[in-house]
Amino acid sequence: MQGHGETGMLTVLLWWFWIQIIGLAALPLTYRFFRWLPGRGYAFARPLGLLLTTYVLWLGGSLGLLRNSLGGALFSILVVALLSAVLYRRGERADEPGLLDWLRANGRLVLAVELLFAGALALWALLRAYSPELTTAGGEKFMEIMYLNSIGRSDYFPPHDAWLSGYAISYYYLGYVMMAMLTRLVGLPAHLTFNVALASLFALTCTGAFGVVYDLVKAARDREAAETGALRASPIAWGLLGTVLVAILGNLEGFLEVLYSGRLLPEGFWRWLDIKEINQPFDPNLAPSLLPTRSGWWWWRASRVIHDLDPLGNSIGVQPIDEFPAFSFLLGDMHPHVLGLPFVLLLLAIAFNTLRGGLAAERQAGEGASGWEAWLEPLKRLPLLVPLCLGALGMLNTWDMPVYWLVFVAAYGLGRWDRYGRLSWAFLRDVGVTGVAALGLGFLLYLPFYIGFQSQAGGLLPTLYVGTRFRQYFVMFGPFLVAGSGLLILFLGQVRQWVPGRRLLGAWLKWLAAFVLLPLLFMFLLVLMLWLTPQGREMLEAIRRIPAVYAIVGDEPWLPLLGRLLLVKLRTWVMPLVVASLAALGTVLIQFSLPPRSEKEGVGKGALPSLHFVLVCLVVGLLLTLSVEFFYLVDNFRVRANTIFKFYFQAWVLMAVASAFAVYWLGRRRGWLATLFLVGFWTLFALGMVYPVLGNIRRAGEFAGPPILDGTAYLAEPQADDYAAIAWLNEHVDDAPVILEAPGEGGSSYVYEGRVSALTGLPTLLGWGGHEGQWRGDFSVQSAREPDIETIYNSLDIGTVRELLDKYDITYVYVGPLERAKYDPRGLEKFGQFMDVVYQQGNVTIYKVRD
Repeated sequence: MQGHGETGMLTVLLWWFWIQIIGLAALPLTYRFFRWLPGRGYAFARPLGLLLTTYVLWLGGSLGLLRNSLGGALFSILVVALLSAVLYRRGERADEPGLLDWLRANGRLVLAVELLFAGALALWALLRAYSPELTTAGGEKFMEIMYLNSIGRSDYFPPHDAWLSGYAISYYYLGYVMMAMLTRLVGLPAHLTFNVALASLFALTCTGAFGVVYDLVKAARDREAAETGALRASPIAWGLLGTVLVAILGNLEGFLEVLYSGRLLPEGFWRWLDIKEINQPFDPNLAPSLLPTRSGWWWWRASRVIHDLDPLGNSIGVQPIDEFPAFSFLLGDMHPHVLGLPFVLLLLAIAFNTLRGGLAAERQAGEGASGWEAWLEPLKRLPLLVPLCLGALGMLNTWDMPVYWLVFVAAYGLGRWDRYGRLSWAFLRDVGVTGVAALGLGFLLYLPFYIGFQSQAGGLLPTLYVGTRFRQYFVMFGPFLVAGSGLLILFLGQVRQWVPGRRLLGAWLKWLAAFVLLPLLFMFLLVLMLWLTPQGREMLEAIRRIPAVYAIVGDEPWLPLLGRLLLVKLRTWVMPLVVASLAALGTVLIQFSLPPRSEKEGVGKGALPSLHFVLVCLVVGLLLTLSVEFFYLVDNFRVRANTIFKFYFQAWVLMAVASAFAVYWLGRRRGWLATLFLVGFWTLFALGMVYPVLGNIRRAGEFAGPPILDGTAYLAEPQADDYAAIAWLNEHVDDAPVILEAPGEGGSSYVYEGRVSALTGLPTLLGWGGHEGQWRGDFSVQSAREPDIETIYNSLDIGTVRELLDKYDITYVYVGPLERAKYDPRGLEKFGQFMDVVYQQGNVTIYKVRD
C-alpha cells in the first residue's frame, strides 16, 4: 500500500504508535476508574486517552491558552499522562493489585485486546486501500476532508469553516479534532491519513464492543461461579461475538439481494417485502445470479430497507435512512455517528461500572444528611470523568448524548437501589440530582462549543401518517430480535417461578398501559403545543393537506384525526409488538430488582448487575425504535428520515451488545425453547454475515486494482492541473488566508466545486452552500455571497472587484478549469492587471493580492 510517495504500512504503523502512546498515558487512570469492571477498563484506555488529550487541546485552544499545533498536542498528552499518574497514586488501595501486577495476571485479556486492535486496524486499512477515493458524491468525504484540513490550519478553536470564510465550523466537530490531532502527530497530510483514521475508528469500535461484552459475561460468570461452583464459557470468546455483532454484522438485506439476484423467490414476495429497488419486476436482460448484479452499489440499499408509505400506500419523497455500523464502515464516511462509536461504547462501560458500584460502593458518612447537604451529597460521588465523557457525546454526535445519559441514569439508579430498597423520596433525589448534575456539568465542560453554535434543528413534530412495517423492521434487526426475545421469554419463565401468574399479568398490563398512554399523551401534548402557535398550526395544517392524509381525515378536528391516523399506524405491527415487548421487559426488570424472597430466587438472581444492564440496553434500544413512530426532529428533510437514522444506529449498538450476552445466557440453559432461539439466532447471524463479506468484496472492486491509501490519487490524471495546484498550495501557503474559487451553483452540494478549500483547508467564500444551510439552518449568508463571487470573476470594473476582495479579506484568487468553464474569459484575464501571479501550470493560475 502506497500513498503519495509515503509507504502505506508506515502510515498505519505511525498511527498505531501514537494511539498506543495516548492509550498508555491514560491507562493508569483507566485502571483506577474502572475498578468495578472485571477487565478494569483495559479495552477503553485508548478511547479515554484520546478523548482526554483532545479535550485538553480543545479547551486550551478555545480559551486562547494553547495553540492547535504539534507542540500543543504533545503538551496535551503530557498533561493527561501526569494527571493519570497522580490519580493512580491517589487511588492506591491495599486490597487490590497494582497495575503491573494486574497486567501480568490478565495476560490473556491484554493479548486479546492488543491483537484485536492491531488486527482490526490492519484489516480495515487494507480494505480502505482498495476504495480510498475522497469522492464528491456517494457519501460526504469531501465535507469530512474539508473539516480535517480546516482544523489543521486553525491555530485556535472554534476552527474556521473553509467553505464559509469568516465563520467557524457550526457542527459537532470534536471527532474531527481528534483525527486532525493524530494527523499532526503522524506528520502526514490528511488525504494520506484519512483512510487510516477510518480504520482506527473501526479498531476502536471493535475493542470497545469486545470490552463491554467481556465485562458483562465475566461479571455474570464469576458471580455464578462464586454461588454455584460452576465455571463455564470464555469471556474472551463472547467479547469477540460482541465485536462482530456491533461492528461487522450486516442486516438481512445483503442476503435478500442474493435471493433477488438469483430469482429464488417469486415477484409477489418482493412486492410484499417492498424494499425499494428490489420490489421491482425482474429485469429480463439480466440472467439469474447468486451474486448481486443489479448495480455496483447494491450494498447501499441495506441502509434504505425502511420504506415509508402515506395512508394511501404511496411512497413518500425522502425515505428513512437506516444505517448500521457495518454499512458506515464499508461506505467509509468519517461522519459524526462513526466518530462517536468508540465513545458511546466507552459510555456503556462507564454505565456498567456505575451499576456495579463505581459510584455507589459504600455508604459515606454524609449519606444520612438532611437539607442542602442531602442535595449536595450525590455530587460528591460523581467523578468529573463521567460528565466529561458524557458531555463529549454532545460535541461528537449530539444525538447520542440524551440516549447514553438515559442509560447512565438507569444504571446509576439500579446501582443505588440496594441502598434504599424502595422507591423513596431519598432514592429519587439521589438519582435525580446525579442525573441532572451529569448532564449539566457535561454541558458546562463544553460550553465554548455551544456559544455561537447554530443548527438546522427546528423542534419536534408528531409522526402522524407513516409507520414502520414489521417485515422491514425484522430485516433491519432480525438477529437481535430473536436473541432478545429468547432472553425475555427465558426471564419471564424464571420470574413466573417467583410470582403468581395473575400478579405477573397485572404487572405486565400496567407497564403496557404506561408504554401506550405515555407516548400518546406526549403526541397529544406536542400537537396541542403546535396548535397554540401560528407557525405550529401552519405545520399541522400542511400535514392535513397532504392528499393521502386528507383523503382519510378530511376536515375532522385534530383529536379524532389523531385517532384515525393512529389506526393506520397500528396496521404496521411494529408499534404494538415493540410496546408489548417493552412492557414485558419492564416487568422482568422490576422483578429482578427486588430483593430475593427465597434461597432459590437468590440463585436465580445471582448475576444481577449484568442482567440488569442487558435489560436496560434492550429497553433503551427498543424505545429508540419506538420513538420514531411518534415523533421526529424537524430538520431540512421535513420528515423522519434523519431521526430514524440517528436513533436506529444507536439502537443497533445497544441491541447488539445485549444480544451477545443473550446468546451466552441462552447457551447456559437446557431445554428445547432455548435451543430453538439459539438456532434461530445463529441462522440469522449467518444470513447477516452475507452483507459484510459480499459487500466489502464489491466495495473493494473485487480487489482488482492496486491498494493505495492516498484519498486524492484518483484525481492525479483526470484533474491533473487542480491536483498539482492544490499540492503547491499545501506546500507553500501557511496559516489560513482566504482563497476564492467557484462555488456550487445555486447552493448545490455533492459537486466538485469547493475542491481547493476542501483539500487545502484554506477558507473560501462559499463551497457546498447546501451543506452550509443544513449546518446553520439558514441560507442568507450564502445567497448574499453568490452574486459577489460572480461579480469578482466576471466584472471588468477593477475598482468594484478590489472593493469586494477587500470586503471578504481575499488573498488568493484561483482560476482553474471550473472557473474557466463558468466565467467570462475577459473577466478572468483582468486579475493579471492588479494581482501577482504566484502559480501557473496548465489550466490553473493562482493570483495573489499585492501587498
